[in-house]
Amino acid sequence: MADFLRDLFRAMPKAELHMHLDGALEVKTAIELMTGRAPDAKAPDGGGTECPKNAAGGAFRAQSYEALYRRLVIDGPLATQAALLGRYDLPIELLQSEEALERVTDDLLRAKAADRVRYCEIRWAPALHCAGGLGVRRVVESVARATKRACARYGILARLIVVGMRFHAPRENVSMLRQAAEADARGLLAAADLAGPEAAHPDPTVQQPFFDAARRLGLGLTLHCGELPSSADAIRRCVLRVAPDRIAHGSGAAADESLCALLAERGIRLDLCPTSNIQAGLYADYADFPVATLFRRGVPVSISTDSPVISGLTLSEEYYRTAAGGRLGPAELWAINLASLDSIFAEDAVKRALKAEFRAWAHGVSELCPDASRPD
Repeated sequence: MADFLRDLFRAMPKAELHMHLDGALEVKTAIELMTGRAPDAKAPDGGGTECPKNAAGGAFRAQSYEALYRRLVIDGPLATQAALLGRYDLPIELLQSEEALERVTDDLLRAKAADRVRYCEIRWAPALHCAGGLGVRRVVESVARATKRACARYGILARLIVVGMRFHAPRENVSMLRQAAEADARGLLAAADLAGPEAAHPDPTVQQPFFDAARRLGLGLTLHCGELPSSADAIRRCVLRVAPDRIAHGSGAAADESLCALLAERGIRLDLCPTSNIQAGLYADYADFPVATLFRRGVPVSISTDSPVISGLTLSEEYYRTAAGGRLGPAELWAINLASLDSIFAEDAVKRALKAEFRAWAHGVSELCPDASRPD
């Protein structure tokens, strides 16, 4: 694959619809959090050998960057979805303060802006960040505050999605959602999601009170489904019984043409994450991943990283790897990127402005808009 395509995907404006905050903890930030430094503190100066002291007066514990990197970043295929989900344990353990949540949010939006992501949606489960004494409201306020500040600082647009967990009781997820909505003073909370180990909790309909609460609050609705082998039937049940606006993952729908037709008819977008699904052992490689099949059957799809640090890639690299699989060209991938704006959880005015910006940028690029280069 020619290097110019990698550069093209870096340069083009992009939207990212499926991305987890706790999957974006950078190794350097994790080291600062693990050694007890304040997230914004600078490393001590001087050439002495004495270890710096933490707030309790004890010495900081040195960390192996390599070991921490290997713990956070997946470097090859794993056996199951459960193995992939295990990579979130350390980030969740470390992101238990307002300062830590604000730091990882800023890191994420800075990195996305540098990768020419113009709009993104950040999802995370507030209830998993309360072990250090925070409540849901303070967790949401922290992420919203950092998002607002980072968007202004880096020139990017973002919205927030709060996640209910499959292994939490419906009443717990409903309570979390209500508290999150009450804490959303900045108007960034746009949708609710359901996630967690699908094999252990295969039936999302037990969470119907959570879905109903999201709709009553005027939020968009997405949920994780189809991260297991032979998942077409589970996706169909999700579509028919839950009727979400979007589905996170869902690539298994490609095995069932009638399900593809149903998704196309209802306009339910699948927010695909090729690298994450390959790492979870669902597909052998990018040529095997069925984004081309879904796209050519008219199923609305988007392409995202899922967890940029855990999966070890940028959105530009995700597009490049998908193109390198050989089944979709730049123009088709651009069409996917542009069409994904139809399904973002944002106001219509934001959608229109982003579409105009994206189209204006691509108009002079013949690889993305070949028709524009043809004489009338």
